[in-house]
Amino acid sequence: MESTNTLQLDTGRMFSWKHLALGVLAVVTGWTFHYLRTHPAESKGLQDWVFSKLWSHMSQVNAQRIEEFRKPMWSQVHGKVLEIGVGHGEALMLLPHAGSQSQHKVQGISSYVAVEPNAFLHPRLAQTASTAGFAVKYDPETCPDAASTSSANKDLPELTIVNGTLDQAPAHIPGFIRNHGPYDYAIVSMVLCSVDNVRANLHAIQELLAPGGKLIFIEHVRHTDSSDATVNPQYTPGSLNLQLWKTVQSVITPVWKAGTGNCHLNRDTGRLIREMGGWSKVDIQTHRGSDGIIEKLTPLVYGIAVKE
Repeated sequence: MESTNTLQLDTGRMFSWKHLALGVLAVVTGWTFHYLRTHPAESKGLQDWVFSKLWSHMSQVNAQRIEEFRKPMWSQVHGKVLEIGVGHGEALMLLPHAGSQSQHKVQGISSYVAVEPNAFLHPRLAQTASTAGFAVKYDPETCPDAASTSSANKDLPELTIVNGTLDQAPAHIPGFIRNHGPYDYAIVSMVLCSVDNVRANLHAIQELLAPGGKLIFIEHVRHTDSSDATVNPQYTPGSLNLQLWKTVQSVITPVWKAGTGNCHLNRDTGRLIREMGGWSKVDIQTHRGSDGIIEKLTPLVYGIAVKE
């Protein structure tokens, strides 16, 4: 009797339904990757949507992990501010405020340009910004569909959401970003891991800062060597095999970035900031944690760079 879980072909070979299903899955997967590779706009839209779903579950955990490092730096921000890759905007609550928690009022900030290239994150960003005490607006050039939802409150500083990047700088910087500079403060927070061009972003930020303006940064990076003098004193030397973890970071990055919005585990962002010219001062620290795999995979660099 012929088995009910196999398919008889004319050649006499027997194929299980499982093998057939896997074959179909392989064909569909291959076609999907080919389609996305040849249709970059649709590919970006899908990646942005996937990342927005992932980030809706991860952003709060990430914010809690790095709050102790961000809070002292964010509390000094004032004047005209530019932030790249704002995400859901949790760090806006760390800015100087007055009043009760239920009636936040931002202090000392005249304007805030919030650059976020993933439009799926904009609604929650706008909600967070409003709660933090900003009048939320959208750049009509880069967010034409959302511009009509802008809120106006003359008693509150404006936060303008811009859908764009600095990856094409200096050839192209979104008009709203350039036209509203120079800035007193620029902020990057867990975002340079995922941009297409780190150097272009850093040089554009420096150009957009006013003389004496400050770049505040906190980023996860590739592990540094054991001789790194900026590592937090709480770290016990030798508690991590640094060479092993650097190798792990590089090996899994191609897969990791595919599902995490282009996030790279192996970038030397701290070194790039420290070694680029144009700063009068760079204060930088490295947090090397050993509690759990995420801390081992994502050591942090954070600090302030002052433009000449």
